[in-house]
Amino acid sequence: MAEHSNGRSPAGMWVFPQADQITAQVMERTTRRCKPHTIALVVAALLAALGVVGFLLRVAADGLDNYNAWGYYMAAFSFVFMVTSGAPLATAAFRFTKSHWRRPLSRVAELFAVVGVLNVLLFIPMIIVLPSIENPAFVPGMEGEMAARRSIWLGSSGLTGGPPELWDILGLVALAVTSMAILWLSLMPDLAQSRDSVSGFRRSIYGFLAGSWHGTKRQWIQHKAGMMLLGGFYFMMVVFVHFLIVSDFAMSLIPGWKDSILPPLYTIIAFQNALGLLLVILFILRKWGGYQEYIGISLFWSASKILLGLTLLWTYHLFAFFITFWYGRLEVEESILRYLMFESYAPVFWANVIFSFFVPFFILLWNPVRKTAWGPALAGLSALVGGFLFSIRIFVGSFNAVDFKEFPGELYSLGLTRARIQDAVIPDLWDIFMVVGIIGAAALVYLAAAKLFPIMSIWEVKEGAMYQRMGKLFRGEYMILAKPE
Repeated sequence: MAEHSNGRSPAGMWVFPQADQITAQVMERTTRRCKPHTIALVVAALLAALGVVGFLLRVAADGLDNYNAWGYYMAAFSFVFMVTSGAPLATAAFRFTKSHWRRPLSRVAELFAVVGVLNVLLFIPMIIVLPSIENPAFVPGMEGEMAARRSIWLGSSGLTGGPPELWDILGLVALAVTSMAILWLSLMPDLAQSRDSVSGFRRSIYGFLAGSWHGTKRQWIQHKAGMMLLGGFYFMMVVFVHFLIVSDFAMSLIPGWKDSILPPLYTIIAFQNALGLLLVILFILRKWGGYQEYIGISLFWSASKILLGLTLLWTYHLFAFFITFWYGRLEVEESILRYLMFESYAPVFWANVIFSFFVPFFILLWNPVRKTAWGPALAGLSALVGGFLFSIRIFVGSFNAVDFKEFPGELYSLGLTRARIQDAVIPDLWDIFMVVGIIGAAALVYLAAAKLFPIMSIWEVKEGAMYQRMGKLFRGEYMILAKPE
């Protein structure tokens, strides 16, 4: 292994792993017992257990017929869903652009597909608690209430093909299946190469998943085409499912909220959070995971530019959301701004802006900081905090905009009024248990997957190692990168 610097870049900017040693070294790190990893698994399992306790006690106390009590559960689900659904897209997008630096990032992102299965299970209670689109107390001629609450669906009970909950869960399942297919296809060459070097249950799993892979030219061509097709389909699916979730579980629960900017804003913050988490994980792997010879500073430098762009794009969409309502000045629009931004949830909103924009922006603004591993990782951590606050503000606010237990008819009113603006909801102990439990469960599933499968994409890193070398031109030393396509 070797690291290179040309005098103008920091040491470790580019790394040059030996192609003939990559498989053995990565599998050795995957199969060996690691105390910090074991501790992390135990902590994540304990947090997940707390989440189960909190969920059961919440059901016992409030049941599943009053959605007001489930705002923090939905916020935690939204946060995990945003991050884990956006991560596989990162590797697909960077493959489309043939970004050489993304090779160590690919498998780190693809493993989040396993958490996608957990997302489907976590989403089931939300399908149950979501109130009906149709107003059960509506009487023709009733003043101030509608036959159905406003939503993206046609009619009073959804599309003719089924209720909204059906399409929401089908979208989530399709997303999970597509991401798992991407992970399986990406793993196949690595598992085929490694199945003879492992033993026990890993040998059986690797052999089954590798199938008849032998690395022929035809197989590699099909493999590449399959990765591209699945990546493109996943991109379409993730944007659509984000649109469904934020529309049905946020906008439709605040009477009169009509907004075409929130769904793309939700998708952008999902991408920002996903890239931020990937940089944090890669920093941990480089610093303490033994992968310094595989993860160069160039990865953080390149990804930081994209993270900076997503930060600015998030700010633009937030401003567009605000200015549309500010100049519209309808009572319902003013009420929504007061409720979600300037009165009830003002502290959460300003903290969201600080962590999603100001902190990442002022960290990534400086090129010397971008040319480090810690700078982009710190900006990514800040973006994660901002994304968590965003989910609390949007979903806890939406789930509690109307006191459904006392005044169920308000959900079907024409619009939120100033007189009906609710106070912010502070989490109780069961809410805290559920939030940390959902995040802990996602961490547990990911850590287990990272221990079962190699967290480095062996075939991609090996391919990259054969495409690059250092060379001299006049008095300077530069990296020479082959472009086979």
